[in-house]
Amino acid sequence: MSKMFKKASIIKVNHHAREVEDLVAMDTKMELLVNGEKLGKFYLSPDYLEDFVLGYLLDERYIKSQDDVSNIEFDSKSIHVFLKNLENVKKDDMACYDGWFHQDQIIKPIKSDLKVESEKILHAFDHLIEKAEVWSKTGGTHVAALVDEKHFIVREDVSRHVAVDKVIGAGLKESLDFSECFLVCSGRIPPDRVVKLANVGIPIMVTKAAPTVEGLKIGDEAGITLVGFLRNGRFNIYTHPNRIII
Repeated sequence: MSKMFKKASIIKVNHHAREVEDLVAMDTKMELLVNGEKLGKFYLSPDYLEDFVLGYLLDERYIKSQDDVSNIEFDSKSIHVFLKNLENVKKDDMACYDGWFHQDQIIKPIKSDLKVESEKILHAFDHLIEKAEVWSKTGGTHVAALVDEKHFIVREDVSRHVAVDKVIGAGLKESLDFSECFLVCSGRIPPDRVVKLANVGIPIMVTKAAPTVEGLKIGDEAGITLVGFLRNGRFNIYTHPNRIII
């Protein structure tokens, strides 16, 4: 059985109660240490951990490229990363994802000429759901995909933020040009998620869920097109609508 889910005995109620076996998404708590400095503890799914590390370090500005990383080591409860530039590592006061937002970051407008047809956005979201294998079995994960003309890279995780980290890390390993990609994902659009896209230069974010006011603020400031409430062939464009071809 996949390490992304396991069987559990539950009581299912539908007019009557009965005991059945169900599949539940796996999660684990891991510490992330960079050059011996603990950056935080993360609840995440125990797969594609290298993708998570690379994506997180890139979209949180600890590295500029994969070449900045000299080695990554894993054990059952921690991830040890060794960077070539020791000055890159600065400890964060907040070490969890819920509400994590770096107030000291200066958000610069991204540079991208990418435009995407509305039909491609709708098709990409449908394809995302088709590829969400763990979610389809458990309902317990978030899913994110990076899309360009040649790639459709999907990652799932119990954390909506880590799902984005993982797919960004996968894109880094594939040497994708982030300015020519758009992100399609599950989950709402909070500011800490939009900042990740701004930091790597992804110009469009698409989700079925809603944005927050601060999420819209960051998207507008960074020049990111935020698309939400996608369902049944319709969606809302909240910021920078010029990138979507209707």
